[in-house]
Amino acid sequence: MNLSKPGTPTGRTFFTLALIACITAFFISSCKTKDYPRDPRPLGSGKVKWTESTSPDGWIMVTNENGATLGYSKNSGLKLIQVDGYAFKDLNRNNKLDLFEDWRVDYNRRAAAMVSEIPVEQMMGMKMNPFGVGSVNPDALDDAMKNALNLGYRQLRAPGANVSGKVKALWNNMVQEYIESLESIVCIPAVWIADPRSGDVSEWPSNLAMAATFDPEVGAEYGRLMSEEWRAMGISMQVATQMDLATEPRWKRISGTFGEDPALSMDMARAMINAWQSTYDDNGNDLGWGIHSVNNQMKHFPGDGAGEGGRESHTRDGAYNVFPGGQFWTHILPFAACMELPGKTGEVSAAMTNFSVGIEADGSPVGGERVATSYSPYKINRVLREMYGWDGYILTDFSIITGKNFGVEHLTPAECMLAILEAGCDAYGGEGRNPKESVDLAMEAYRLGVEKHGEEGMMEIMNKSTERILRTHFNIGIVDNPYLSIEMAETVPNNAEHNEAGYRAMLKSVVMLKNSGGIIRKAPESEEKPTVYIPLVYSAATTGRGVTPASAKPAFDTGIAGEYFNVLTDALAKKLTGPKDDKGNPTVSPNDIIRASAAEIAKCDFALVRITSPQNGNPTYMGFGGITTDGQKYTYLPISLQYRPYTANSEFVRKESLGGDMIEVIETSPDGYGDLKSKVKENRSYFGKTAIIRNESDLDLVLKVAASDKKTIVAVNVSNPMVFSEFENKVDAILVGFGGDRSAFLPDRAFLEIIAGKTEPSGLLPLQMPASMKTVEAQFEDVPRDMKCHTDSDGNSYDFAFGLNWSGVIKDERTAKYDVAPLVGTPKE
Repeated sequence: MNLSKPGTPTGRTFFTLALIACITAFFISSCKTKDYPRDPRPLGSGKVKWTESTSPDGWIMVTNENGATLGYSKNSGLKLIQVDGYAFKDLNRNNKLDLFEDWRVDYNRRAAAMVSEIPVEQMMGMKMNPFGVGSVNPDALDDAMKNALNLGYRQLRAPGANVSGKVKALWNNMVQEYIESLESIVCIPAVWIADPRSGDVSEWPSNLAMAATFDPEVGAEYGRLMSEEWRAMGISMQVATQMDLATEPRWKRISGTFGEDPALSMDMARAMINAWQSTYDDNGNDLGWGIHSVNNQMKHFPGDGAGEGGRESHTRDGAYNVFPGGQFWTHILPFAACMELPGKTGEVSAAMTNFSVGIEADGSPVGGERVATSYSPYKINRVLREMYGWDGYILTDFSIITGKNFGVEHLTPAECMLAILEAGCDAYGGEGRNPKESVDLAMEAYRLGVEKHGEEGMMEIMNKSTERILRTHFNIGIVDNPYLSIEMAETVPNNAEHNEAGYRAMLKSVVMLKNSGGIIRKAPESEEKPTVYIPLVYSAATTGRGVTPASAKPAFDTGIAGEYFNVLTDALAKKLTGPKDDKGNPTVSPNDIIRASAAEIAKCDFALVRITSPQNGNPTYMGFGGITTDGQKYTYLPISLQYRPYTANSEFVRKESLGGDMIEVIETSPDGYGDLKSKVKENRSYFGKTAIIRNESDLDLVLKVAASDKKTIVAVNVSNPMVFSEFENKVDAILVGFGGDRSAFLPDRAFLEIIAGKTEPSGLLPLQMPASMKTVEAQFEDVPRDMKCHTDSDGNSYDFAFGLNWSGVIKDERTAKYDVAPLVGTPKE
């Protein structure tokens, strides 16, 4: 396995690098705070230990002997200064070497030293984190971007996947040059941030799919290679890695997690973040922070996988995480693991909070605070900062001030901004789309803080949070060189070598659950291609976010499947009869599918069907107290993991929810004089209600094909645990895939490679598969691995760490390590 990062020193120079590290350590020990600022010598005087050249892209590269490489623009007005024979950038234009300008000094000290250079208003600008400002243009910056930069915006959303590598590099270089030209603020280069990407980077499995390999080295390889691609595009902050424990099987964000087991999640998260943050030489040696390092935000602290009833906290109906099993501290375990990394960066550098309000088994709020995590001094300052001693940068999840301000609805936006800083967070996710208005509002929050804490107390909060942000600029080296190479931006991202590594990981992630009669086996070398029937799969139109028209497509791409098999499929009627699209053309309906005849199917060796796990269509809502924003009463519905209609009426369904908004009620006093005000908890129970499933037709298709007396292999795109009893005993083989990174599903080829016997399956279940919806209701949202699992017709239980290969049930060092009782978290003393 190639673990190298292109462009890093070769193994032959590793001794030199070690020597440089020793020299740097000497530099750091000799650079005392009291020695600054230092007067420079004239450029080029004495023994000069640096050279300057113009890069192919027009910016100036300064190479210091055994030291940092600097980058700047001659057109910006930024100047170099020389001290001890080395070159430094004069970031505050005082013609002196300040501590924060000295690349020989530790990044933590540099960040702390720069804080005093930044006015409060621009500190507030640095706390803004909007989805986008300005239009990406390869030739010039627009006024929107310039205005934001003038106000101190330095954490910017990276251009999208539709922007070429060349334009990304040109755009970055223009932004950095403009920042250098600003005389009203010390020069702080911009950091580009992004969520996990697809389209302009190599394709890898989802976190859940990587967890199915049960191999942390797969996650580490992903982090090592992907960080190269990101830094080549200038992106140095990832709004990830997600490590919520997926203990509630109905929760909709499970695919972004490493599953429900604490130990596996801890190992996968730690390995992945360690690799994202470190830079490596050609031999895989960890060099610590460097040119390929990407800051990671562990999210969503303190874990968001215990949503009551599976509801998700991006909308009001999912505002509450519940802990009926008392496992709040267990959900913190993956985060705690990333505070102690095995590599030289030492600990994860950043975090993102969840939206949720935590509720204990007795209905009381976690930490005594019935507020979202971003507003909770208990969760942030007490637990994360004091108990765990972690002092990294915290970004709130997005729209926490005006949209998802659960528990603090009575506060004004300025009061919300202050409360977030008081709780221990450092920046506002998604805020700042209108720079002047946003900074003015933040300054109102500052003034409220001064009234409450005094100017000294409020400045202590501001300085500390700004210092944490600055660390994520200094640690990766962009303060010294923020410029990009167009050639690297065009050639490193999405390269063939990295895509091949991602595909190997996808193959390792596929789990074989059933293989009756060994229908999936190693392919004999001389065997002729089998003939398979691949039916068309009907997908209903979707509405709301991500609108898609109805479609009917083969379960697998017939061109790719044709490389492995002779393929028979269905046909579509020439005249479609479905609802008209926005252009007036009819779309497909299920009646338009002309199925292959029984005689044709009988000639096939087996049928091959690909379906998706049950997809819920329940509406969500914002608003408050069960009342939508348009004044309508909201009805809570169950989330189902089965295809057929499910009504939640078993004895395990709560008739009184644990979570719920506190609603003010007014009653007449017993003596008849005056009104009595009190608060009662909203009841979010869905007892007696029926779930909405959008793809029940997937089950119909499987049962129809299986009824043809033809051996049937089913491949399932799994985004959540599911009830397999609806079809398992009717089919011969089942494979599951947990998805690609930002793409919905694994590519067809990954499944087909295994079905054709070209690659032996090796994946294991990172989640339990429930026996029924009754057992789903009986389990606790916060407890790992507490369900009764489905047992198939071959006698195998679809439990955590189960999987088959050609020989049968997999028992190896992975199952020996992880198929043990789950870890239980306790408060850190």
